[in-house]
Amino acid sequence: MRLFSYRNKRRAKLGLIVLAVILGVFAVFCICRFIYLQRFLVYTGDSVRLDYNQSLEKSPDTQKPEWDPATVEIVTKDPVVPTSAAADEPMKPLSGYYITTEMLLNMDAVSAAMAEQETPQTIMLDLKSIYGNFYYSSGTLGAVTSSADIGAIDSLIGQLSQQNELYLVARIASLSDTNFALANQSCGLPLRSGALWMDDHGCYWLDPMEDTVQEYLVSIAQELAAMGFDEVVFDDFRIPESGNIVYQSELSREDAAAEAAKSIRTLLEDTPIRVSFNSSNAGVAESSDRIYLVTEDGSAVAGLVESLQDSLVDPAAQIVFLTPSRDTRFEGYGILRPLIEARKE
Repeated sequence: MRLFSYRNKRRAKLGLIVLAVILGVFAVFCICRFIYLQRFLVYTGDSVRLDYNQSLEKSPDTQKPEWDPATVEIVTKDPVVPTSAAADEPMKPLSGYYITTEMLLNMDAVSAAMAEQETPQTIMLDLKSIYGNFYYSSGTLGAVTSSADIGAIDSLIGQLSQQNELYLVARIASLSDTNFALANQSCGLPLRSGALWMDDHGCYWLDPMEDTVQEYLVSIAQELAAMGFDEVVFDDFRIPESGNIVYQSELSREDAAAEAAKSIRTLLEDTPIRVSFNSSNAGVAESSDRIYLVTEDGSAVAGLVESLQDSLVDPAAQIVFLTPSRDTRFEGYGILRPLIEARKE
């Protein structure tokens, strides 16, 4: 029998066709499987893992946000009437306390701490978490409030805003905002797969160069000004350095953040509230009334000040350290310390 007879050739050809079909079906299965598994991929920093228990529908401690997909509106009907002229006064180093979102979950402890302190010069309240949850009765379009006692927080804000000698600051998580990113996915920082990049806390981040993101932050600042706040701090204002993020701008990440800060500052120039940022970016500092820095390391003070001082007119008044430390190297600049820890001393 001839090995390469006509009949054997036909059988071999048929076998190759069947094998090709099987391989094609297997390839399609693998692709579909990969696409399915993408929903369970969690990117943390520069690593990736599968998490079959994750939910993309809600943030911790919140209900599912019901955002209107329309562009965030900025209130421009009438100028906001300030309740205090503090924003027009010359700046001086701040001293006082800050109240975190974690503290606001226990308003009894906050009230006890406030009662034990002499009236401070400055109080700073964290009013929006890294997940995008608001810690006051916000009228911002689509705002989702936390599970804290919002009524008690609103009452505290009202009382503090009536104290004319008190300088009142609101700090909000700016670019880390899971709620807004899920409702406006084109505004999030993307991965090559098209999904959104997630940090180590399980939070999605926003692109500061997006107009909708800037308008969203501006609308919050305008609302806070109307509530009597003298200053707003946009916390952690930066684009993360993760290589998993698809970043295609001609600007460096630091320059992009600086341009976004400049744009936000311009949009708020007619609003009676100081505009500040938590950032070590000298470019951002150029558009900031004050720069807020979080550290407990006294040895880092000199280096941080040196990196920012050329962008500031008066570093002593414009740099504020948020720290529980009593290291003397923090002295000479603004210092805000945690309220609850201060009560324990």
